[in-house]
Amino acid sequence: MADTPREIEMKFAIPANRAAEVAAMLALAPGIEPLADAAPRQLVSTYFDTEKGALRRAKLALRVRRSGDQYTQTLKDGGDGALTRGEWETRVKGATPDLAALKSTPAARLLAKAKLAPVYVVEVKRRTVDVVEGETRIELAFDEGVAKAKGQEAAFAELELELKAGPQWGLFALARRLAGTGDLTLSFTTKAARGAALARPPRSYAHKFEPPPLSAQLHAGQAFQAVARACLRQITTNAERLRYRASPEVIHQLRVALRRLRSLITSFKDVVADARLPAIKAELKWLTGELDAARNLDVLLHGDYRAAVAQKEDAEGLKGLGVRLRGARRMAYVRAAGAVESERFRRLLLDLLVWIETGPWTIAEKAAARRERPIRRFAVDELSRRRRKIAKHGGKLRQLDPAARHKLRIEAKKLRYAADAFAGLFERPKRAKAFIEALKEVQDALGDLNDIAVGERLAHEAAASPGRAETDSAFVAGRITGAQRARVGPLTDRAEAAIAAFGAAKPFWK
Repeated sequence: MADTPREIEMKFAIPANRAAEVAAMLALAPGIEPLADAAPRQLVSTYFDTEKGALRRAKLALRVRRSGDQYTQTLKDGGDGALTRGEWETRVKGATPDLAALKSTPAARLLAKAKLAPVYVVEVKRRTVDVVEGETRIELAFDEGVAKAKGQEAAFAELELELKAGPQWGLFALARRLAGTGDLTLSFTTKAARGAALARPPRSYAHKFEPPPLSAQLHAGQAFQAVARACLRQITTNAERLRYRASPEVIHQLRVALRRLRSLITSFKDVVADARLPAIKAELKWLTGELDAARNLDVLLHGDYRAAVAQKEDAEGLKGLGVRLRGARRMAYVRAAGAVESERFRRLLLDLLVWIETGPWTIAEKAAARRERPIRRFAVDELSRRRRKIAKHGGKLRQLDPAARHKLRIEAKKLRYAADAFAGLFERPKRAKAFIEALKEVQDALGDLNDIAVGERLAHEAAASPGRAETDSAFVAGRITGAQRARVGPLTDRAEAAIAAFGAAKPFWK
């Protein structure tokens, strides 16, 4: 809707057990001092949905919030996935939703023949202060809350900066000024999402990439921003989950998000290149490197090592080596968690968001023609170029050494990331699905070959670590990878077949 009312805000997550400490630190910042004396308001929000979750599936959230003796009904959409969301707000008489007030909103059709029921509740103690940053007026809200559903509770604390008037740069300036005053981590997790996770736990604790809807009317710069926001959302969400409950899948999805964003930047390099980009790329590479060991050791322990143990040979030696591998993995997880809890990581997230939204590339006159190129034309050229690279090198797979095979796998990943992002532009869902599935098989087959090479290196590094037992030797490490090397031939056959099938798959953009 052209006249959709919009809310523009930034959100920062705060460790719930440090809320009071962070609030005190914030109150020392210039212009924020009144926060220390602000009287807290108690807000109780009940969220509603249909029995089958029609609003949730449409990425809408409907709540009725009580503050004192006043009730306010609010409908919010998913917005751009970062800063901006549609918001339809109206005063109501009580705790029950007013469907008549939703007639001109995206929820009207969904609720025409369905009944609403309360699903979860979010209770918040809120302190607010108005802040003027240059020409911009911002409402700063410090929230300490708890989400409740099905007898479970989840405590949280967060800082919201909502743009009330003036240019958006003031919002970023205030965010940068406050970022160093406490443990503030950029977050896109809404209160509705916190409640929904209790009411309807997701199948996976990790957050997967959600391609943003792209229209043919967008130009290349706008499309980059939309996909980059989705990548940033995947990064922030999995990092938040890693801090509270690490798991192999969370580590994996965080790495995928980073690699996807790095690949996106490469695809759009002629559009987004500016003075800030080298530093952004260096920090993304740093964070990816902090996660690599944890992911590689997870793959080795759940794959080749487990397979070697199942053969029941050299049991004692494998047991000792397993102890060392699991110890190395624990240290790798500590390293990964430390990275996402660091000030360097928090600064990276904020720098990324500001660069995506208002970086020099967004106004550079020299790149205007490339930035304003229609996205469909851009996507056709990019997808075709990457497909040709795989066809060129995939035809001589058996001649490639492990390093060259790994590069080919990276090219397959980059094409898949681009295909995921651009598929919706061409309105051929069946052909796009078949193409991506064929590409995924190439990626998986080459990935299995790469895991053998990486696993061999890790196993021998663990076996050669100081203080090893006599049975915990390079020979025992060879038990893990020796049998796996026999798989190289069959896996190469599989990869060749996958590449042939991929070559026969029709491009969905033609």
